[in-house]
Amino acid sequence: MSTPHVSLCLPDHERELLAALVSPWRDLLYAPGPDLTSPLDPGAYRTSLVIVPVAGTAIRISSMIMPAFGGEICRVRLEALPHDPPSSLGSFFDLARTGTVYALTPERGVAPARPPDRAEWRYGAVSLASRLGRISGIRVLRERGRGAAGSWEADRGLAITGADGNSCLVLGMAEPGEATLFLPTLGLYRAVVDPAAARQPGVTVSDLLGHGDRDDPVEIAVELHAV
Repeated sequence: MSTPHVSLCLPDHERELLAALVSPWRDLLYAPGPDLTSPLDPGAYRTSLVIVPVAGTAIRISSMIMPAFGGEICRVRLEALPHDPPSSLGSFFDLARTGTVYALTPERGVAPARPPDRAEWRYGAVSLASRLGRISGIRVLRERGRGAAGSWEADRGLAITGADGNSCLVLGMAEPGEATLFLPTLGLYRAVVDPAAARQPGVTVSDLLGHGDRDDPVEIAVELHAV
């Protein structure tokens, strides 16, 4: 008897949205807040993204999560926004646009909007406009996993090549919420998109994709498919 298999690949209508992103971008937006950065993973940002093409509708990229085989599998999800992106979002292109966050005040017990005054709550590195204002290609990162309870395939991420020829990575993740993991520079995650990249001792592709804590061992492989 064959073991159960789960497929979490992008449906056709999301693939159409993805193809529309291989075009000039006007902005790349994020949700500021306390979960944006982590001292354990410098240079990585945990947030849903909103891409604003020069022409066409804005597209949100988040994570879709499914419990399966004693753990969770997930994929990236693309949604066209029916309205302009909210002003509460910050920008990876325009560093003056930091967005707003909500914080309870003991005096009033309400949550007024305010700028993200903590540096770790907002993006503060160099603008990505020159790199990602023009996209030369996008590849879908497909994860194939197999364990004792079953197997799966999932479109885990997007490897996005900018005008300078370098890639950044968007990965679907199980937490927090519907956030993705956005890596403007690949760092350790180069091993996920480049099989020839040197491996760091003690860090496997399975670990980088979030499967290192599973109770049962699983086999993980990745494929890259051009859009």
